[in-house]
Amino acid sequence: MDRKIHFPKGLIGLENYRDFTLSALPEQTQFWLLQSLEDEHFGLVITNPFWFLPDYEFQLEEGQSDQIGERSNLEVFVTVNVASTPEKITANLMGPIVLNQHTGIGFQMLVSNKKYTAQYKLMAEKLVGG
Repeated sequence: MDRKIHFPKGLIGLENYRDFTLSALPEQTQFWLLQSLEDEHFGLVITNPFWFLPDYEFQLEEGQSDQIGERSNLEVFVTVNVASTPEKITANLMGPIVLNQHTGIGFQMLVSNKKYTAQYKLMAEKLVGG
């Protein structure tokens, strides 16, 4: 079932896109589509970073905490760069998307932690059985 998501400030670098639907991708358990309602040709594949990086962490700023609501209602996603081969698929750990599952409000933030990259390879050897 599609859920409507509103980003009051838009996405980083895409401030004009504020309203989206979030839906599961067919035959996928770890990936979803964040589809723009303003532009049917724009959407992002997203995933929960904790399935491949259980110790992923970032800090919500005070103003962001007030905007987004209760932490227990939050879902965290990162954008995925879909590539021609599985080995080239990457996730952007520098710009997590935080959503309140009850209010449908979300925002994207920048993470300054130097241990993260905007091109984290999802199909590292450990994930594909190597």
